[in-house]
Amino acid sequence: MCTLLRINMSTKEIASLLNISTRGVEQSRYRLKKRLELSNEDDLIKYISAFQ
Repeated sequence: MCTLLRINMSTKEIASLLNISTRGVEQSRYRLKKRLELSNEDDLIKYISAFQ
């Protein structure tokens, strides 16, 4: 998921690639933010992109 987000794929593109619903992708992003202890205001893509 992190790799797909880092290369700026849209939710629809990720859902199609992983053969899951768009809601499933949104839920996965939510769980990832929760695991990383990011607040609602923090941007997950910017956080992931900060890693080199």
